[in-house]
Amino acid sequence: MGYSLPEVLIASVVLAVVLLAIFIVYDTGLQDYARGTARADIQQNVRVALESMARELRTAGYAASNIPNADCAAPPCAVTALTSSSVTFQAEVDGDMQTDNVVYTFVPAGDPTRPCDSSNPATVGRITRSVQAWNGTAWTPATPTADDVAQCVAALAIAYYDSSGNTTTTPGNAYRINISITGTENTRGWGARTYTLTSDVRLRNL
Repeated sequence: MGYSLPEVLIASVVLAVVLLAIFIVYDTGLQDYARGTARADIQQNVRVALESMARELRTAGYAASNIPNADCAAPPCAVTALTSSSVTFQAEVDGDMQTDNVVYTFVPAGDPTRPCDSSNPATVGRITRSVQAWNGTAWTPATPTADDVAQCVAALAIAYYDSSGNTTTTPGNAYRINISITGTENTRGWGARTYTLTSDVRLRNL
């Protein structure tokens, strides 16, 4: 027994509706998964960067040598330069028993209006870290390599406090440092969501 044309058309419409519903559910699931993965990635990205900065900053002021250097006439010194988005400090961080000069700094994206996209460097904000060692006469290397600690960073805010808990802009008076890092998702086709973590660091060697 055959089917009439109306029956075939109705069956086709029902099948199309069912397939469309399945596709919508599947596509929504994929989008939710992509956004969830992006969210987890940026949270981990920010967390690793924050923990790295906090761990090394806690050692600021620890130096294997008391030999004066270009930025510290009477070692041991801790923070030697500071801004609201960068910090420079001295410590022994790589196990070579030499005083190291460590710099963390925020490099904003060239085009912060667009979502972070690793294929377009202009959209990628980052936190970088560079290290120099004091060889007794100079910092080496003279021009250190600034390696990325985190990418897709929207902001780095650093506040400095003296031993009395007052804010300070004098490097030698910095005893406590508050670090706040904001990361941004890199999911294409969606408005960027941000994630912020904050850590309060007390310098142990002062």
